[in-house]
Amino acid sequence: MLHAYQREITRRRAFRIGPFAVAAFAGCSSGILQAFQGESPSEPPEVTIVQFNDAGKKLGTVHLKKVVHSEAEWRKLLTIDQFYCARLHNTELPFIGGYYRLHDPGIYHCICCNNAVFSSDAKYDTNTGWPTFSAPIAEENIRIFVDEGMIPARHDVLCKLCDGHLGFLFEDGPPPSHKRYSANEAAIHFVPRSAK
Repeated sequence: MLHAYQREITRRRAFRIGPFAVAAFAGCSSGILQAFQGESPSEPPEVTIVQFNDAGKKLGTVHLKKVVHSEAEWRKLLTIDQFYCARLHNTELPFIGGYYRLHDPGIYHCICCNNAVFSSDAKYDTNTGWPTFSAPIAEENIRIFVDEGMIPARHDVLCKLCDGHLGFLFEDGPPPSHKRYSANEAAIHFVPRSAK
């Protein structure tokens, strides 16, 4: 009888505490997502990236404030597919669009902030259906986030200027780097190489 009474008290306590626990978890997970996406109420940090002109010529390093927007602002700035891939860290279906088979010379920029992230000089075919590169245009322009929550651990490729999710890094690429940067077409846009 005593055990049944104690179980009933525990159940009542769970029903009373449950909604608060869910709300606390939602607030906590929202804060984690904001931190991961670089969203913060404080002043955005400064980052160093390398800038390039449309001819692919390196212009030098610059120090810029990280591009930060709220989720609502990103939704207004991007299409649904762009937001799904670049801000929610998802992957589009393979063989969508045409960048995976594009061989024109030029630079691929982050769809969110226009930071140069890949060059056609490092692009190669993998028959995977995603545009693939052996290296970024500059190591300073991207960062790798290792998602230990996935098995095996997933290596997300992010734009350093805005934390936009560009795609994934794999270690099965061609020599000498043996890197395969698999990008989402929705997360990048191509600028043809100019003559200047």
